[in-house]
Amino acid sequence: MLWLKAFRESAEKVCALYADDFLFEDLILDQSITDKEDLHRVFAPYANKDLDNGIGINLFRIDEYIGDARSGIIRWTWEPAGSAAFLGVPTGGKTFSTSGQTFHIYDADGRITRESTYWDAVSPLHTLGLPVSIHGGVAAPVPAPAAV
Repeated sequence: MLWLKAFRESAEKVCALYADDFLFEDLILDQSITDKEDLHRVFAPYANKDLDNGIGINLFRIDEYIGDARSGIIRWTWEPAGSAAFLGVPTGGKTFSTSGQTFHIYDADGRITRESTYWDAVSPLHTLGLPVSIHGGVAAPVPAPAAV
């Protein structure tokens, strides 16, 4: 799939797969983007090739594609090897992965006109030791902040 392969190369390659008039949504991060410069900023870290800079080497795997040339759902798995943080939480050197799905609508030229992505943020946070349950809710009581 060209879309995930482009992430390994550059943000420019990924952005070129989008029509001039597009909507990108990441439902977990509450992102809604219609500008290619903003999209480039979001995608730039995914092409990182330096294992030591803390960004991580982003490994994507396509698990399944259901669709055709007009639209489809991509089920994927992501592992950021060497990432120093995830959603602002230090990894402490732990490895983690997550899975998600991305829905695409394509124009007549095969460019993406709409993308809506939903992914699991809870499992990585659980792996990193936060008191969240992969089964829903809080895994352990979280103490209330002490009054000062």
